[in-house]
Formats: sequence, C-alpha cells, structure tokens
Amino acid sequence: MVALALVATVVWWPLLLGPVARGGVVILSVYSSALSGSNAAAAVTPEPRVSEERIDLAGEMSRVTWFVPGVGDRHPAMLVVNGATPLGNDDPETRRISDALARAGYLVMLPELEFLKEARLERAAPSRIDAAFAAMLRRADADADRSGAFGFSVGGGILFAAAGMPGAALSRARYLGALGAFFDIDTYLASVVTGTQRRAGALEPWTPDPEARLKLPLGAAMALADEADRARVTSAIRISGGPLPSDPPGELGPEARALWHALAATDYEGALQRLAALPAELRATFAALSPRTRWSDVAAPVYWLHDEGDRFEPVSEAENAALMPHRAPTRLQLTRLLSHAAALGPEARQQGPAFWARELAGLLGFAVDVLRRAG
Repeated sequence: MVALALVATVVWWPLLLGPVARGGVVILSVYSSALSGSNAAAAVTPEPRVSEERIDLAGEMSRVTWFVPGVGDRHPAMLVVNGATPLGNDDPETRRISDALARAGYLVMLPELEFLKEARLERAAPSRIDAAFAAMLRRADADADRSGAFGFSVGGGILFAAAGMPGAALSRARYLGALGAFFDIDTYLASVVTGTQRRAGALEPWTPDPEARLKLPLGAAMALADEADRARVTSAIRISGGPLPSDPPGELGPEARALWHALAATDYEGALQRLAALPAELRATFAALSPRTRWSDVAAPVYWLHDEGDRFEPVSEAENAALMPHRAPTRLQLTRLLSHAAALGPEARQQGPAFWARELAGLLGFAVDVLRRAG
C-alpha cells in the first residue's frame, strides 16, 4: 500500500502542487529531452494523448495537432503558435514544448499555418490565429476561463497582433506569451537589412542569422500585389541570400520599387524612412501584422521570453514592447540559456553549474508565473 501511495503521489504531483510543480514538469521535460534525448518527466507524468484533424481557420483548411493530458476530463487550454519553420507541426522544438505542457496538465492546440511554413507576410495571418484560439475554446474538454496562448518567433509577434484586433477571441485569454517575437515589422525589417538595432536610445551592431536575413525580406516581398513584380523581387532575394543592390530593375512597378529601396537600405534610420513611405496597401499589411499597431488594446497580461543573443529577432523588439503600456502588465524575461526558439544552443552546453542554476531558476519563475495565470 505504501508503494502504491508513493507511485500515485509521483504521478499526480503536478495536479496536487499547482503552478510550481507544473512549471517544474515543463522545465524538466524540455531540458532533460534536449540534453539527453530522453524525457525524465515521462517517468512521473501520464503520457499525453496526441491526435490530429483538419479544421477551417478563417477560410483556410489547416492541420491541427492536439496534445491532451493523459488524465482528467477538462483542462486549462493553451494555443501554441509555431515560428516560421517549413516543418510546421513536425518541428521537434514545438512538439517538445507541446508535449511538456500536456504532461503538466494543459490541453495544447498546435495549428499548422501555411503563412508560417512559407515565411510569408500575409494580412489575414492574425485572423487565422484568432480563429484557432476560438476553435480551441469550443472544445468540451477545454476550460475556456483558464486558457491562453503562446507563440514562437514570428508566430509570437503575429499572435500579439491578433490579440489587439477588435472583437478578437483572444481578448478572452488569461495570458499571452511568446519566445523570441517581434514588436514592429518596420523596426524588425530595418534591423535585419542593416545589421543594426536600437537599444536604450542608441544604435548598435546586430548580426542577423543568414536564415533571418533571407526569410524576412522574402516574406515582405511576398506581400507585393503584382504577381510578376513579386516573382522578380523574390528571385533577386533568393539569389543574393537577402541583400539587394541599391538600384531596382527598371521593369518593376511603383510598389515593388519602393519596397526594393527599403530592403536595399544600409542605414537603420534610412530604412525606417523608406518603410514609412511605402504605398498604402503595403503599409496596411505591415500595420496589421505589427503588435505595436494595437498594443494598447491587448487586454491580457503578456509574458515575453527572449534570448539575449537572439540573431533571428533582435532583443530590442522585446525591450520596445516592455516599455509600451497596454491594458495589463508585461513581464520580459531575458535569458542566455535559449537559442532563439530552441531549448538551448551549443554555447549554453559549455557553461558551468552556476550558469545553469541561474538560468533555470529564471525560466522556472517565468513558467510558474505564466501557469499561475492559467489557474
């Protein structure tokens, strides 16, 4: 009987001890599997039930993967939004965190969104994310009053943009979170194309990862209305790996020429000026995708986790968001343990016990705060 009681305590401890234990399950699950390839939390938590379906999200049929806790009939729910990964719902990092959250007692919805798989700046993107959150709340086993959303990388930025839309289902979220998101398409693009970010009012060098240097300008070019111009500009970006010469091809139309000039800028302030002067349709698309546009209307507390050395989204994006008020608090947690949206990078693996203790304690505190909001 004693042995059975001990086993039951181990299996049920996330449910018995609340947010601290649940946060511990998430951190243990993510980092044990990232470091050793085996999930230590699997020994003390029920195996999640994983299923898939296709549902309509704002006019587009999308693959959805559900991670449901192995015990219980009704759960706090969390929408998880991928970054711009071509692997979509098969991305191992996203599946790792989704599994960890389900082991900690949360029903997880992971929608596969084509605009993220293709790294495309699409004006309808926020509506698709909001439609996913609304669909999650309709599940009978989802506790709508204890639900929220968390996004990775570009997906996190568009999640925040969706939360500020008038009448958004996300206005019901208990919390919103992101790992390595952006705040403003203009400042994000300016940083990527010029290798500069503004922190504490001063410009400083920032080196974007080659993938970001290619994908973000490509995503911007995919927003061009003219199909032929779109093909010409995206082809030039693919050939160069991102950088464009100062003079655009003569056959481009006015919208494409204006965007070309912005993407070819070499100084940060000049890039911002050129982006601000883009034609109205492009400006409307960039505004719809930028959390900054409706940040004051975001009703839920925001939890923003950012890699201090992030080379995909500059840390200045997170700092700018934290400085701008909205209708609830913002918690910004900077860390050196993460590698952009991945659990850890090669540099973290070389660090000593003091580094790990400090960084894991910070992540645990962050996770506990988020999960406390979830109830």
